Amino acid sequence: MNMKKLILAGMVLLMAGCSSLPKELKVAEGAKLLSYQEVAANPEQSTGQQVLWGGVIADIKNQKAATLIEMVHYPIRSYGRPTSGEESIGRFRVRVDGFLDPMVYKPGRSLTVTGTVTGIEKGQVGEFDYQFPALQASGYHLWKEIQEVEVTTRGYGMYGPYPYGWYGWHMWPYHERVIIRDRSPSGANSPQPVKPTSVPKKISR
Repeated sequence: MNMKKLILAGMVLLMAGCSSLPKELKVAEGAKLLSYQEVAANPEQSTGQQVLWGGVIADIKNQKAATLIEMVHYPIRSYGRPTSGEESIGRFRVRVDGFLDPMVYKPGRSLTVTGTVTGIEKGQVGEFDYQFPALQASGYHLWKEIQEVEVTTRGYGMYGPYPYGWYGWHMWPYHERVIIRDRSPSGANSPQPVKPTSVPKKISR
C-alpha cells in the first residue's frame, strides 16, 4: 500500500471515530437547542434558552471579569466543527467567564460554543449598526487550524514512439496536496480560562 492510500485510510478512520461532540460541548440528551435564525427572529422569547453555535472569531476583547468574543456564524458539522467557505447568515457575541488569550483565540480561528441566550446587544460592524444575538458560554471548543501536506506518489504510464512503434511502461513521481482537518473531540486544544486577577498561565498547544 503506497503512502497516499495509507493517508486516505487514516483520514477515513479519523472521520469515523470522531462523529461525536467534544466533551466541552455536551448537552443533556433531549435538550432543545435554538438555531441562530430562531434567536434572531425572537430574541425576547429566546432569552435563557440553550444554543450550540459555531463560527469563526472576528474580534476578541478582554474585560475585567470575562472575555467577549464576536463571532461570524457558520453551521456546524455532526462532530461540532463549523463549516467553512459558505456564506454566513450573521454574527453573534459570546461572553466567556475569565481570561482567554487573544493570541490563541485570534481572529480567523474556528470556535464552537454552547450556552444560554442573554438577549440582543447593539454594536457596529465597521460603520454599520448591528444587533448581535448574545450568549453566556457554558462550554466552548477551539479547533485546530487546517494543515496541508504534500504527498509524493508514483504512477505508471505508457511510453514509446506514437502512434507507431514499440510501447512500454514508465514510473514517474507526482505530487498531490492533502488537506488534513483536526477533528479530535478530546478538547486538548481548548485551553481553559484563568481568573483575571491571576497571572495567565502559559497555554500549551
